[in-house]
Amino acid sequence: MIRSTCSLLVVLLLAAAAPAATRADNPYDAQVRTFRTMLSAAAAPQRAWAAEALGHMRAPAAESDLITALGDRSPAVRKEAALALSWCGSRKALPALLAALDDRDSLVRQSAHAALLNLSGMDFPFDALADEPARQTQRDAWKRWIAALPADQAPSDLLAMLGQAPPAAGNPLNLAANCVAAVSSIYRGSGTELTDGDMQGFWQTKQVPFPQSCTIDLGKGLAFGQIVVHQYGPGFEMTDYELSVSDDGKTFRSLTRRKAKSDVELEIDIPPTQARFVRITSHAALNRTYPTTFREVEVFAKPRPPSARGRKTDDPPQTLPAIQDAHRQERAMRALGFLGGSGAAQAVAGALGPPKRWPGRLSQDRKSILRGGLRALGRIGGDAAFDTLVTYLDAPDWARYAAEALGDLGDARAVPLLIDRYPRFARDLAGKEPTLTPVDDRENFPSRDRMPETAFHFLLALCRLIDDSPAHAQALRPIAPIIVANLPQDYDGMVLYEQESTQLLSRHLLELAGLRQEAVEAAFEALGQPRRLPVPPGAPAMPATLNKKGLYYEEARVAVWLPALVADGADLPRLLALVDHKNRWVGLNAAKAVGYLGDERAVKPLADLLSNTRNEAAYGFSPKFIDEEFNDPTPRLREAVVRSLGMLQARPHAALLGSVLHDEGTVLEVRLAAVEALAQIDSPAATDALRRAALSNGYYTVRMYARDALRRRGLDAPPPTLAAAAPSAPLTVQPPEEGFPNAVVFIRGDNALPNYFQNDCWRQAYVTTDTGPTYRPGRNLMVLSPVRPDGKVTPLTSFADGYVADCEVSYDGRKIIFCRREQKDPWWHIFEINADGTGLRQLTRGAYHDINPVYLPDGRILFASSRLGTRDEYHGYYCTGLHVMNADGGEIHPIATNVGRDNEPAILADGRIVFSRLEVFYSRLKTELTIHTCEVDGTQDMVVYGPERREFWLKLNTGLHGEDYAAQTAMTHRVLRVSQPQQMPDGRIICTSQGGLVLLGPPREEETLIPRDLNRAFTTPWPLADGRVLCASTLKAKKPKDVDLGLYLVEPNTGELTLVYNDPAWAEYEARPLAPRPVPPLHPAHHDRSAYSGFFVCSTVRDSREPNVPVSGRLVRLIEGVPVTGRHSTQTNPGEVWRNHGGTQTRVLGTFPVAADGSFFVEVPADRLVHFQVLDADKRVIGNQLTWIYVRPGETRSCVGCHEKTDNTSSLRRPIEALRAAPVNCLPSVDNFRYRAKMWHKGRLIPEAEIRTRSVRSINLIARE
Repeated sequence: MIRSTCSLLVVLLLAAAAPAATRADNPYDAQVRTFRTMLSAAAAPQRAWAAEALGHMRAPAAESDLITALGDRSPAVRKEAALALSWCGSRKALPALLAALDDRDSLVRQSAHAALLNLSGMDFPFDALADEPARQTQRDAWKRWIAALPADQAPSDLLAMLGQAPPAAGNPLNLAANCVAAVSSIYRGSGTELTDGDMQGFWQTKQVPFPQSCTIDLGKGLAFGQIVVHQYGPGFEMTDYELSVSDDGKTFRSLTRRKAKSDVELEIDIPPTQARFVRITSHAALNRTYPTTFREVEVFAKPRPPSARGRKTDDPPQTLPAIQDAHRQERAMRALGFLGGSGAAQAVAGALGPPKRWPGRLSQDRKSILRGGLRALGRIGGDAAFDTLVTYLDAPDWARYAAEALGDLGDARAVPLLIDRYPRFARDLAGKEPTLTPVDDRENFPSRDRMPETAFHFLLALCRLIDDSPAHAQALRPIAPIIVANLPQDYDGMVLYEQESTQLLSRHLLELAGLRQEAVEAAFEALGQPRRLPVPPGAPAMPATLNKKGLYYEEARVAVWLPALVADGADLPRLLALVDHKNRWVGLNAAKAVGYLGDERAVKPLADLLSNTRNEAAYGFSPKFIDEEFNDPTPRLREAVVRSLGMLQARPHAALLGSVLHDEGTVLEVRLAAVEALAQIDSPAATDALRRAALSNGYYTVRMYARDALRRRGLDAPPPTLAAAAPSAPLTVQPPEEGFPNAVVFIRGDNALPNYFQNDCWRQAYVTTDTGPTYRPGRNLMVLSPVRPDGKVTPLTSFADGYVADCEVSYDGRKIIFCRREQKDPWWHIFEINADGTGLRQLTRGAYHDINPVYLPDGRILFASSRLGTRDEYHGYYCTGLHVMNADGGEIHPIATNVGRDNEPAILADGRIVFSRLEVFYSRLKTELTIHTCEVDGTQDMVVYGPERREFWLKLNTGLHGEDYAAQTAMTHRVLRVSQPQQMPDGRIICTSQGGLVLLGPPREEETLIPRDLNRAFTTPWPLADGRVLCASTLKAKKPKDVDLGLYLVEPNTGELTLVYNDPAWAEYEARPLAPRPVPPLHPAHHDRSAYSGFFVCSTVRDSREPNVPVSGRLVRLIEGVPVTGRHSTQTNPGEVWRNHGGTQTRVLGTFPVAADGSFFVEVPADRLVHFQVLDADKRVIGNQLTWIYVRPGETRSCVGCHEKTDNTSSLRRPIEALRAAPVNCLPSVDNFRYRAKMWHKGRLIPEAEIRTRSVRSINLIARE
C-alpha cells in the first residue's frame, strides 16, 4: 500500500533528530564526476567527449571545469566546452565566453557565440569568419551588455521580454484559443487538438455513424460573429454541417445548417451572437470512413480581414511575428534561469502562473516557453521556485518537467511529494498503463519496451535528491515493486548489451530501499532457481508471479531484471544455470547479466557452451516465404554468449570468436556480436580476426565495423582493391529493331502469390519488407513469339520446383538475367541464361538474397542484395541494398545503404540508375516507397519523387472506391507506394502505385495518373519505343486465387488496353522484349573506394519550410542510425514473426554551430546512415530531416537548405561561408552519445516523443535533452 504524503512527511521529520545523512552517490552525479575528471585526460578526444557529455547531461556542477577547458590546447575540446556552457553555464561563464570570441579557431568562436545567445537571451549577431575589425565591432556589443549586467538583479531587458504582446495588426484574437473542446468520438487526436494553435495535429473520427460533433467551451459567455473550421484537406470536407450554440452546454440552438460541399477552410459568418458553447456538427461528409477530420476551430468576434484568411494546412501554423514573439519569451525564460538574480524566480513564476493556464495541447512554441520556465525555476532555486514547481507535479502533461527541475533545485522537501505521486505516472504491478500520462506519451501500444517519460523523470529527480538516511529508505520501500515493474523489456524491441539510464536509476533506488537483492531473488525464484537469501522482514511483494497462460512472455518480462539488477558475484552460478534456459529470452538476459558482472570465472563455461553450440545454418531453413530465416531457436543465444565473452575480455578465446565471425553458417547478428566482442579484447589473435573480417566478410556492415575497431587501435584496413570491370568500355550492339518486338520473355507463375502479407495480391503496390525480398515470384521463364494472343509460348526454363523473379534482357538481346530460389531454400541467387535457353549458369551463392538484377552499360551486373548486412527497423527482415558485380559474378561490392530495401533498379538513358527505396524511419514513423536516382558508383543519391507529394497520395488513398484493403492503408505511415520505375521515351518515369500506373515529372513534384478502370490493377510496366507500355494487368480480386494477370499494351494518354496474351490458369508478368536496345553512356567513378569518409555541404539551413528555422536556427546536430542487425522473433518462437520493431540505435556524431550565413561543411563516415537536425541555442529541435541519407567514400554532397523547397538551386550571389574553413569533424570518436530511436506513433513525429529518445531512452548517458 502506498503511504500518503503526510505519512512520508512524518517519517522524514522524525529523522531530523538523527545524525545528518549524506547525499547518496547517485548514477547521475557519478557520471558527472567521471566526465569532470576526464576533462583532464591525456588524450584530446577523451577531453572533447567529456565536455560534450556534460553538455548532454546539463550539468551545472561542471561549469568551472568547462570554463577551464576553454583554454585547452585542442580546438575540438574548446569547441565542445563552449557549447556545453550553453546548457551548464551561468553568469560566471559570460566573461570566459566573451574572451572565446577571440579564439584563434573560427568554430570555437562561433560556438562561444551560440553559448552567449542561450545564456543571455540576447540576439546580438556575430560572424566568426568575418575579418577582425568586423568581429571587434560585434564583440563590443556583447561586451557592453555583459558589463551593464546588474550584480544581484535579474536583467531588466529579460524581464521586459516576458511581457505578452498583443495580437499583430490585422490578426484578430481567437476566442477559442486553448479552450476546452469536447468531441463525439475519437479515432486519432483529441478535442484539445482543435484549440491548440497547431495546424499539424488533428481530431479525427473513423467508421462511426453521422452525426459527429465538436463543442468548444469558451469559458464564459462571449460575443462572436465568425467561426472558422480548418478541415484536414481535400477529400475530407463536410457536405452537410450545422452550427449551434448554448449558454449551459445542455440546450443548444441551431444558428445555421447548410447542405453543400464546404471549403477546406470553412468560414461561417453569423450575426453577432453571445454564448459560451459553440458546436460544429457534421451530418455528412465526402469521406464516409472518416466522418470528421478537423485541424483547428477558431472563434472570432467579427469576420477576419482578407489578409488573415486562406492559410493552407501545409503553411506555417503561426505568423512570423508570432513566432518571433514566442521565441523572445522562451529565450527570456531560459536566460533568467541561467543568470538568476533578485526577482528572477518571481518573474518566471508570475509569467507561468498556475498549471491550469497551460492545457495539455499547446503549440510547440508555447510548450517550449513552459518547459523553459520550469527548467529556469530549477536553476534559480529558492522557495518561490520550489512552491511553483510543486504545483506542477499534479499536472499530467507538465509533471515530468517539474520533476526534472526539482532535481536541479536540490531541495529534499520534494522527496515525499515525488514518491507519493510516482505511482500515478508509472505502470502498475500488473503492467497496466499509467492512470496519468501526457498526451504525447500515449503511443496506442503497450509501453513494455520503454519507461513512461514522467516516471523516468520522477526516478531521476529522486536519485538526485534522496540521501542514504533510514527515513528515505523506508519511504522508498512501498514503491520499489512499481519501480521493478517499470523496467523496459527487450521483446518487440532492440536488444542492447550495456546498462541503460533507466536501469541505472532503478537499480540505485532499489539499492537505497534495501530491496535490489530481493527483486533479484524474486526473479530467480520465478525462473526456477532456488533463493539464495530469504525475503527481508516487511519487504513488499515483487511483481514476479508468472501467469502460466502466457508463460513465455511472463518469463521474458522477469528475465530483464537480471541484467538490470544483479550485482553480486555470488549470483553467478544461478545465472550460468539460466543461460541455457529453454526460453531463449531468459538465456539471453542471463548471459547479459553474466557479462555485466565481469567475473572471470564465467569465461570458461561460456566458452565451452559456445564451442559446443551449432551455428545457425546447421538448423536448416524454413521454406515459408514470410519466415526468411534459419530454423534455429530464437532469440539467438549465441549472440549474447559472444557479447558476454567480449565484456569479460576473454583473451584465450579470441580464436574461438574469430571462428564464429568467419563461419559462413553464422547468422548476421552473431557475426556482428563477434566483431564487438573482439573489439574489446586486446590480443594479436583478436586483431588478426578483425583484419580478416574487414577485408573479406560477406556482410558489408561486418566489414565496416571491423574496420572501425581497427581504427580505434590505431590501425587501418582499407577495402580490398577491386579488379577492373571487364569490359571497361561501353558495349557495342546491333541497332534496335524498329516496331513491335517479335518475341518477349516473361515470367509465368501461380495466380495466388505465396505471400502477400500486408500488401495487395495483385503484385501492383507494396510497402513492407514482410513479402520480400522480391515481390513477384513465379515458376519459370517463358518466351512468347509472335507477340499476340495466339502466339506460341515456349519454356525458356523448366524448373520442377522453386521460384524465379526479376528477369531482364541484355542490351544485345542475347541473354536474360534473373533470380531464383529453391523450394526449400529461402535464399535468392542470380542466374543467367541465353535467349535460346542454353548456357544456364548461377552467378551468386551463399546465405544471402541477391535479387533485381539488371545489366550495366559496361557488361557488369547491378542488383539488390542482403549482403549489405542490415535489417529493417520496422519488422526486422533483411534489407537489400544496391550492389555491383562483374559479369562472371566476381568482385561483388555495395554502392548504396539503407535500413529498408532498394528495389527494382533500372538504367536511365543518361546512364544513371533509377530505383525505388523502401524508406523506414524510427521504426514506425514511416514505411514508404520513394523513387531515387544515383550514379553507377552510388554517388549523388537523390530522391526524385516522394515526400513532397505525400498529401496527393493521402487524398488518393481515401478516394479509392472499392480499394479499402489492408494494402491501401491511409492516414498513417504507408502513404507513398510508388515502385517499379522505368524510363519512357519522353524522359518521364513510369511507375506502379496504389492508383495504378503513374508518370512522374518533370518537374519533381508532378505526376500524371494513367487513366484506368478502378477495378483493374497493373504491374511490371516496360515502355516501348512507340510510347506504349507493355505491362501485366488483372481485374482486382479479394481472393488471391481469383487473380488473373495477363500481358497487355497500355496507351498512356487514354489508358486504352490491348490484350497481348493471357492464360487464365497462370499469371503472366514481367514481359521484356527479346531485342537489342540502345546502350546508355558509361559514367566514370566519382568516389574513392578506399576513403573512410565523405563530406556534406549546406549553403544555408535558413532556406527551410520549417517556420522556426530562419528565426532561431543556431546549431546543427548530426545523428547516425546504427543499423538493426538482430531479429529476435522468428518462426521458431511463439508470436508473430513480424514483432521486431527495433528502431535504430542512434549516436550523435556531432553538434556544431552554423556559420553566420546559415551554412555548414562537415566530414562524416562514408556509407553510414545519418540525418541532420537544426537546433535553437538550447538544443530544441526546430528542423528535423526525417529520412536517412549517406555519402559514399570520398564523395561530397551538397544541398540548398533544410527541408527546402524542391528543385531549388543555391544562390550564387556570394560564396558559402562554411567553405572558408576546414570541415567540422563528425567522425566517430572515443565515444558518442547513443540512444534508442524508435517511435510507435505512425505518420508524424511528435516533437516530445523525439525528445524522449535522448532522455528516457538514452543508453550511455543519463542525458537531459
